[in-house]
Amino acid sequence: MRKLIAGIFFIVFLFSAWAQDSVDNEAGNLNQNLVVSKINFTGLNRTKDSYIQSRVKDFVGNSLADTDIHDLETKLQLEGLFDNIKISAEQISDTEAQLNVSVKEKITFIPMPFAMYSNSGFMAGGVVLDSNAFGKKYMVMAGAFFSATSKSGILAFQKPSSGRGIPGISTFANFSNTTPKVKNLDDDVVLRYDSIAFGCGISLSEKIIDGLTFKNGYTFRLFDSKDYSGYSGMSPESIKYGSISLGLDYSKSDWNGFFLSTKSVSLSSVFGLTDSSDSDYRFPMTFAFGIGVEHPIFTPKLRMYQKISGSYGIKNHIMSYAKRDDASVTILPSSFVTDRIVGGNAGLEFAVAKLNWGMIAVYSDYQVVYAKDLSPRSSEDNYEFMHGPNGGVRFYLAKIAFPAIAVGVSYNVPKEYWQFAASVGMSF
Repeated sequence: MRKLIAGIFFIVFLFSAWAQDSVDNEAGNLNQNLVVSKINFTGLNRTKDSYIQSRVKDFVGNSLADTDIHDLETKLQLEGLFDNIKISAEQISDTEAQLNVSVKEKITFIPMPFAMYSNSGFMAGGVVLDSNAFGKKYMVMAGAFFSATSKSGILAFQKPSSGRGIPGISTFANFSNTTPKVKNLDDDVVLRYDSIAFGCGISLSEKIIDGLTFKNGYTFRLFDSKDYSGYSGMSPESIKYGSISLGLDYSKSDWNGFFLSTKSVSLSSVFGLTDSSDSDYRFPMTFAFGIGVEHPIFTPKLRMYQKISGSYGIKNHIMSYAKRDDASVTILPSSFVTDRIVGGNAGLEFAVAKLNWGMIAVYSDYQVVYAKDLSPRSSEDNYEFMHGPNGGVRFYLAKIAFPAIAVGVSYNVPKEYWQFAASVGMSF
């Protein structure tokens, strides 16, 4: 068995090396001692040339031999603004060369109205999103949502770090008037309450080194609730809440023509202050982490992915509880919340077809999760371990700045229930 595994890894290594060489040698017919003195972009419409030049400046000043065209393409893919990226090298003097980059911009100004009807009633609303405002990848978003039992709205703005000691800035403000129905691990409603909430915040981010970012955020929330019933362990009392957050994110990616393979690690902590009537809930804290790996296996069309993440809260108000997404799983009820959870998944994704509008991929993984449950009968801590399969279809859109639309279904084996999930990703 060990020989078989070793042989598989050797084949994958050889294939990866061949794929890398085939890209790096695109400029091999030129003198490799030529120095890259400029990068010329064609196809820019909304995006400012000055912005994209600032993102690729590390590729200028190196010889062609030391310039990895593949890394440049990966860098541009990570921007999330371009499709159909083509790169070539051109000699412009006896000692200099320039890189010619042709791109097609994705649609980044997107109005998204929607309406839906289900057993829970009618819901309508919409979001207006611009993920390339001012041609500098600033994100501006405004949205509102209405139903028979809820009203909510959000405003958000985000500016990326310039990489010159000027941090990125992200701000938001939101409002909601809702009647949440919180479920436990048995998919039963254990808590109902009416709430009016307002929140606002600002976050700063600074790139320490390539791939490593430090984040510092400040948030203020007002939460007013009434008419609650159910869970005896905590009542969702009305409070004022302020917090400071600290975080480190590391991410390293590689583009193979089908998928971005990524290694990522995130660590974060939140320290809060409230005016809770219970002194035990005056100083809530949350610690969270995430580790993810995505990489091709056997062929660029097939990638393996694994992720584990979790959140551990201390004396948190229920409005700050974690959801199933904080544990990288979908096998739990969508309305489940908890202050302590850890989980993960491991699976495969295969690119079925790459078309002019995008790519269709199928995925399947197995999920495990360990979480603290809410009980309507007891305030004592109750932890449960669950697991189950998950699978579905993803649509990667090439013309619009959405990384993926996913539709899938998962099954919770110990609890014996199915979960359907649909999600839309947005590139900010």
